[in-house]
Amino acid sequence: MSNIIVAGAGHGGLVSAIKLAAAGHKVTVYDRQKKGEYYLDQRDSFEAGAMEYAGIEIPEHYRAKSNSLTFVPIGDDTPALTLPAKEGSETLTVERKELHEYLIGLAENAGAEIVFETEIEAPIILGSRVAGIKTNRGSFYADLIIDACGMNSPVRSNLPDFMLVEKSPAHFDVLHTYRAYFENIKDASRPETDYNLYLYNDGTEGLMWLVTDEEYTDALIARFDETSYSELAPCLHTLSLKNPQMGTRLLRGGYFVDIPVRQPLAVMVADGYAAVGDSAFMTYSLKGSGIAYSLRAGTMLAYAVLSDYIGLYTAETLWEYEKQFFKEVGFGACRIAIAKNFLPFVTAEEVDRMFATGLISSEELEAFSEGKLETVIKGKFFSTVKTKLQILGEMPELRSKLLTIVSNIGKFAAVEPSFPSKYERTDVEKWAEKYNEFFNSVRRSPSEELQTENQ
Repeated sequence: MSNIIVAGAGHGGLVSAIKLAAAGHKVTVYDRQKKGEYYLDQRDSFEAGAMEYAGIEIPEHYRAKSNSLTFVPIGDDTPALTLPAKEGSETLTVERKELHEYLIGLAENAGAEIVFETEIEAPIILGSRVAGIKTNRGSFYADLIIDACGMNSPVRSNLPDFMLVEKSPAHFDVLHTYRAYFENIKDASRPETDYNLYLYNDGTEGLMWLVTDEEYTDALIARFDETSYSELAPCLHTLSLKNPQMGTRLLRGGYFVDIPVRQPLAVMVADGYAAVGDSAFMTYSLKGSGIAYSLRAGTMLAYAVLSDYIGLYTAETLWEYEKQFFKEVGFGACRIAIAKNFLPFVTAEEVDRMFATGLISSEELEAFSEGKLETVIKGKFFSTVKTKLQILGEMPELRSKLLTIVSNIGKFAAVEPSFPSKYERTDVEKWAEKYNEFFNSVRRSPSEELQTENQ
């Protein structure tokens, strides 16, 4: 059996640890946290299907009512839009720390060793292979390193360039996020919807949401540019005006966390190495949560490792994991990331007008939020295109922005088929170059793209 290191106790890494240890491999998970502690004091919601996919039993108290997302415009006279509930889907809601401890317990029961209070510093490279990790406790070697260290992974960011693994996120790939839980004012009126998303009054540099629970109100404020507590005051004031149930007493949280909101890595494997979860930028860009993606990816990675009967764990054998991830999850995540690119450049006033004029329906908004823009421009929506174009004729700037996003979705359709079915170095290098160049281009503002096209 092989010796496998999981660097960081991320969700995807722990799922891989559970399955690989259960199959008899020697699995050691190194994590910087103290035992029983977890740095994110927050509650998360994600689809039950992800745990079912991973074959992990769902504790009954994780099950919750569906929390359909509602987009709330600035104008009081403009109706909000609630995404339709997905048929057959079930939502899980759980404390991040509780889920973390549950997965760690499953990993330990399967035979994995969890080593806490270990700061991972860098990978150990021998020839063309990742052969171990350097930590504050010394160097450790293994047949395979699973990178679950997160967005700023010291393993991924120190890999040599020839491995083709992108090292760090760009500006609009990260949201600087404030998350806080405030008391509920029991006798105050409550909104009709519990999970509301708002855009900034000063143009969309980010977003904010408020989730109303029986015991608290969960406030999130996120910006693409770094911000300060004093700059958050107007946003919190806006939330409190629209939500009388939101008290001022802080129950927990109240700090900043950076979360990735971008497309997955073009290349997430190398000889002796595989990235999973936030280390591979597996996040749902419009919600900033990658739990569901990570649970699925950790399962796929474990099966790819178990299928390598010789135990080589090369880029060629691990490519089966990346191929399955992109087929089942990754390409959809890419289209969501492209749709997310619309967010930094649309103003809240423009969103108000889209809602007020009926330019976008709840079904179309759902398609947009899932990156399925092709659904918006064909099928049953086709009969309304003429009316929509007439509305957009009165909003030329918004029209340019929307058409740019639709164009980008079309351009990505030309990139997707170039994904290699097998790991051949030349083909993978071409894929990574084409993929990364595309996403670098769509990070630019729609106005910049239009200027380029007109030159």
